[in-house]
Amino acid sequence: MKRLYIRWSALVVLFGAIGLLGFARYNRDVRTISPKQLLDSPPSASVRILGMVAPGSLERGREGVLTRFELSGEKGANIFVQFAEEDEETLRELKTVVVVGKWDSARNVLNAGKVALVPNYGFITSAYLLSLIPLGFFLFHMERKVAMLYIMIKEEKVYEPEASA
Repeated sequence: MKRLYIRWSALVVLFGAIGLLGFARYNRDVRTISPKQLLDSPPSASVRILGMVAPGSLERGREGVLTRFELSGEKGANIFVQFAEEDEETLRELKTVVVVGKWDSARNVLNAGKVALVPNYGFITSAYLLSLIPLGFFLFHMERKVAMLYIMIKEEKVYEPEASA
């Protein structure tokens, strides 16, 4: 019985470590900040900013001209964004987007390298948890039942080892 708890404890520790590594990756590569947070503490590295394309601010770029728009966030914080590529489908006014780029504090402009839609990570995480947690409880319960059945069989002496000749 002790091995059973040691094994499940090891699995809990393993899944906890995987969860911590996933959370660290989320903070490093996926987490977004708002325009207000960008203006309060300008970073030196590449950032991911979540905001809405302000109405009337989108100027589509032509040959040799950058696409420009204003990204608005909470509490009236707005930043200007320059985007070098053409993206007709993702970039629209009043659409919430994630902009990845470097902040130019001298000109107060974000030089974007990528514009993406907002992923719903809360839904994805909850879907995994809602399916995996009951499965884990089921497996734990079934393993205990099998172990108890094995003990009962041994106690009833139904199983007797063969006598060696």
